[in-house]
Amino acid sequence: MARIHVAIACSAAALGIAACGSEPARPAFDAQLARSVNDTATRAAVAKSGARVCRPMQVGIAERDWIRGVVTEISGDMIGVRIQDPGRFPKTLNGTALARGAVVQDSPAAWTPCRF
Repeated sequence: MARIHVAIACSAAALGIAACGSEPARPAFDAQLARSVNDTATRAAVAKSGARVCRPMQVGIAERDWIRGVVTEISGDMIGVRIQDPGRFPKTLNGTALARGAVVQDSPAAWTPCRF
């Protein structure tokens, strides 16, 4: 009889320990919701006149160059950025050659707030 009580006690202890180690159920990750929240936050931070913004530009297959500018206008779903630093390599963006003082129209989602 004592062996049965010991076996039951051990089984109960093992179940209790197993229950303590399990994690609570997490809600499913919604990638589309995460992208939407990120895009909205980026637009709110970037789409302000006078905001300093940066944008990475791919150069070749391995090089990344950053361009920097100041938001000068907001029109619908596009922003106008006056280029302050065109980066190290010559490039164009949406048909506009990047040079100091040039204004390019682009999507706010492509830019990020930065200091320079």
